[in-house]
Amino acid sequence: MVIIRPRGGDFLYNDDELNVMLADIEACKANGADGVVLGCLTPDGQVDAASTAKLVKAAKQQELDITFHRAFDMSSNQSEALEVLIHLGVPRVLTSGGQPSALQGAEVLAALVKQAAGRISIMAGGGVTAGHAAELQALGVSELHSSAKRKHHSVMQFRPPQLTMSSQQAPCDYEWNVTDQQEVTKILAVLHCPGISAA
Repeated sequence: MVIIRPRGGDFLYNDDELNVMLADIEACKANGADGVVLGCLTPDGQVDAASTAKLVKAAKQQELDITFHRAFDMSSNQSEALEVLIHLGVPRVLTSGGQPSALQGAEVLAALVKQAAGRISIMAGGGVTAGHAAELQALGVSELHSSAKRKHHSVMQFRPPQLTMSSQQAPCDYEWNVTDQQEVTKILAVLHCPGISAA
């Protein structure tokens, strides 16, 4: 699943950016992707139904799976947003329940699962670890998303004190996130996923 995002920042896109996203969807299919992850909002924080519909149509024409990403969490009314996504035929939404982490948003996630009533898959994401994967699964969410990351620290010994190639704030030049295979294995074990290897 490849994220379709032409830039960082907010989720309000102009026509040029939308055209880039449409072209990226075609490129994803051409390069063997299984699906795309997308999301657009209006200035007042609603799901941009018109733009999202164009992206969904393009993805379905390419026979790609679709996830509406955590732009959903930045929407002004998640209950209304969910109905829009269902109407647009989006099969899955990734959400932390509008909170910094899925665990903090557990109450909202449970309400979204109830509202969805099988019409759309609620994928819990945001700080998901093996420590609470089972608790989140018990809410009724059908899927979990985890970066399963850990901080990797550079072994560079020479570090010019007067220069940085990145922001002065973390992450810096000498540390970055990597997927932690042990954490992935722990999550799979908690969820009892037979036949799945984290290798």
